[in-house]
Amino acid sequence: MTHVTNQSVESFYTCLETGDDLGCTCPIHRDRDREPFTAPLGLSFADRVSVEPITRQQAATIYDAHHAYMDSLPSVNLTHHGLYYRGELMGAITYRYPLLSKKRLHFGPDGNLFPEPISDSDIERLPPELRSTARRIIPTVSDADVATTTVISGETIIEAARVCLGVRMANLASATLARSQERFVQSPTCEDDVCYLLTFVRADYDGAMIRALRDKGWICTGWTQPSQAGNREEKPIRERYKWRFLCPIDPPESQSTFDRWSP
Repeated sequence: MTHVTNQSVESFYTCLETGDDLGCTCPIHRDRDREPFTAPLGLSFADRVSVEPITRQQAATIYDAHHAYMDSLPSVNLTHHGLYYRGELMGAITYRYPLLSKKRLHFGPDGNLFPEPISDSDIERLPPELRSTARRIIPTVSDADVATTTVISGETIIEAARVCLGVRMANLASATLARSQERFVQSPTCEDDVCYLLTFVRADYDGAMIRALRDKGWICTGWTQPSQAGNREEKPIRERYKWRFLCPIDPPESQSTFDRWSP
């Protein structure tokens, strides 16, 4: 089962659903205590990361088995990407329209996307363990720096949601998200009126994911406050702060490449 795209949906689903790893060498099913794969010196990591479309059923089963805090899958989505390393399925990402139909965005005099103006007193109201990260990853912008503020419709934003890896492997989430971003932006699914990608990173997570997002043109525009959704099942993740990242979509010919990020 190392090449999941060659498996039937039924076979794929049953294997993940039961968790039975007898005779299965797929990294998602083998011993979770095994040490993560380490590429030998000189082995190109970038060349071995790939992304392929998978079905909704496949994505839903991966999230059910392996997503740490969101095992469900939204009913409204555009496409699902399977994340692969050396031809082996490692996880999934789902692209969808965001739940909120409109977003307020801020722009500088040259039209560049800005984060929302955040004062030092705003940061001081964050939990102490998040303040240094906020100061490091959110560009400093004052009200005077903002040239225009615009409310844009949800149809112009696509969210990269449910970034999920079934194995522990350093830098794999950030690398596969970068590759997935390229594939989505250059696909017919990303329509011409889509202007921004959106994603959220748990505020108590740090490291490679944030570095990769920023290198690919993502801007941390602020954070979301912990809040349960009144019309949905309560989830522990909604009690966490999350960094909100937006990325302007450039024409495919000017979109930065994965190899630019990858060592």
